Amino acid sequence: MDWANLTIRQSTNDQSKAVELLKTELHELQYDADMNVGDFFHKHRDQENIASELLRGHKMDQHYLTDGTIEYVYYLPLTPGIIAAILPESKPVKFVVPMLCPCCGQAWPAEKQPPEGITLIPKEIETTDFSGIVIDCRGLKLTPCLFPKIFNDSLNEVFSVNFADTNYIVQHGLITYNADSVQSCSRIGDRPLRITALDVLGNKRTDIKISSYDSQRIHGSQNNLNLLRECRVAIIFGP
Repeated sequence: MDWANLTIRQSTNDQSKAVELLKTELHELQYDADMNVGDFFHKHRDQENIASELLRGHKMDQHYLTDGTIEYVYYLPLTPGIIAAILPESKPVKFVVPMLCPCCGQAWPAEKQPPEGITLIPKEIETTDFSGIVIDCRGLKLTPCLFPKIFNDSLNEVFSVNFADTNYIVQHGLITYNADSVQSCSRIGDRPLRITALDVLGNKRTDIKISSYDSQRIHGSQNNLNLLRECRVAIIFGP
């Protein structure tokens, strides 16, 4: 699996096995902290049928080997079709910074519900306009997955599908994973907010914990909230 480009890659010298190989790899991909894609399909048969049709749209390269045989390499991009078919439902979010009245700018009492038609705004804490967000998880034995979650050290949710625009998830994936650096990643830009993860969480070690300070920097900036909405988040993982 090419996590940086969200593309499944399989090779074989038997063209008849292409779809089955790609299907097996797809089903084994980690979906979230609790299940793989095959588990998801077991619960959602209609989506599995859609994905099965998309599997037939794979791409192929062929290479001539020194022994005279041909190796066929098959590629299955997960965006946009597969991701759209397996997208989780989003839920309302709660920010980790104080919420302000949009009319007067004063802090809104945490226990008081705003009246209908009033949308509270997060308090601006971070003033730098970053081009993306990078979470460094090297050394933490992270398991990449399609729909991870990022929490702070109080286990409040900082990023997930709930903070992202569906169209961006479908077109680009929720997060991009990189094995070493993101210096050439246009999705993150050249001025990213760089954060070091504290730990990895979840049954399969797919979710990430960052400090409360860093979580407030992310939520305490309208620019950074837009970066979350546009899925401009990268994870560095590995030794």
